[in-house]
Amino acid sequence: MRKCLISTLIFLSGYYTLKAQQPGNYKGKSEFDLKNYKADPRDRLIFEFNHTGWLGQPKNIKADWKSIGFNFALMFDKPFGTSNFSLGFGAGIYCHNYSSNADFIYKLDSTNKNPSTVLIPKTDDYVANRYNERIFEIPVEVRFRTKTATMFKVMVGGKIGYVASDFKKTDDADGRVRVYDIKNINHLRYGINFRIGVEQFCLTASYYFSEVFTNKGPKGVIPYSIGIAIIPY
Repeated sequence: MRKCLISTLIFLSGYYTLKAQQPGNYKGKSEFDLKNYKADPRDRLIFEFNHTGWLGQPKNIKADWKSIGFNFALMFDKPFGTSNFSLGFGAGIYCHNYSSNADFIYKLDSTNKNPSTVLIPKTDDYVANRYNERIFEIPVEVRFRTKTATMFKVMVGGKIGYVASDFKKTDDADGRVRVYDIKNINHLRYGINFRIGVEQFCLTASYYFSEVFTNKGPKGVIPYSIGIAIIPY
């Protein structure tokens, strides 16, 4: 999580440098004067706090409440004329955290060269047991916003990303162990995202079509997230 926040600060520093170079937009006598209304870019900074999880995991693998993730996106917003619609696109960092009783086990084939990954329930007592991914993403979405004093908004789109790093962390009686680069992880991520809300607060959800593992891992395991988005600007 600390590395995610550091990466976020780097994004923010670049954003405010660009913002300082942009001239202000004149929107007429009143921001909510429909006659003089001029579309204005919005929803550029997005922070999401999510419950993150997997669908399709083995039945004996159970997630817990500690599956909390974080998503940050720096977006450009291109209004479609003076309509209620705009196109959003940019870049983001997504920290997906799956906390469960899953133990990652490697099985070798007859040549001892191509290990496969399986998930089995962890039998030892533990304080924490989680798998974490840091994903760099490119989101693209269509946005709808009302021209009212209290702005209602809906955003629907897709995103594609790459798992830049991953690790499994276990904290039990033997101490704290962190293992990086789990074998047979699918590093390509692509899916859909959705937000709905008012002003600076939205409910958000994402669903990925790409599986967590390659064909040498558990089949049909799909990541998702549900949470709250804060959009300060």
